Amino acid sequence: MKYTYRQGDRDHEVELLTGDGGLRALLNGAAFELLELDREQGELHFEVNGEVQHVDWAKAGRDVWLHVNGRSYHLEKSAGGGGAAGRSGFGERVLRTPMPGQVREVLVKTGQTVEAGDVLLLLEAMKMEIRIQAPRAGAVAQVAVAAGESVEKDQILVELDGEDA
Repeated sequence: MKYTYRQGDRDHEVELLTGDGGLRALLNGAAFELLELDREQGELHFEVNGEVQHVDWAKAGRDVWLHVNGRSYHLEKSAGGGGAAGRSGFGERVLRTPMPGQVREVLVKTGQTVEAGDVLLLLEAMKMEIRIQAPRAGAVAQVAVAAGESVEKDQILVELDGEDA
């Protein structure tokens, strides 16, 4: 199976091939041998090229969140398996929660100027930290949540100014 995921502004090609007792993953052309050790809802334990890894994961629509080795990754499955993602993020004004969770920390305030990729706030969902990042440069028009607040899927978190920067 072939997939294309968008992380930030970069597409990553992933191909999964089944083999004897495991999977072979090709990530942007690099090969990794994967042996699944254990699987639970939202968790995977597997061996990658001889090294044991633990991954927390969550999926919502076309989006996948991974938490590996203390880092969180947000991947968006690209439309049609290749090319541009379904939601490019370019020019996006309103940032919403990808899934239910709790706001851990708000890192911006109304009026603050941000750059594309800046982390605006941290959410916790399904034992993972999800970093909500600015899809483009601009000013924060509104912060609609506070630290400690529980949020539902698609709830407005932050609104950026109306003009593309």
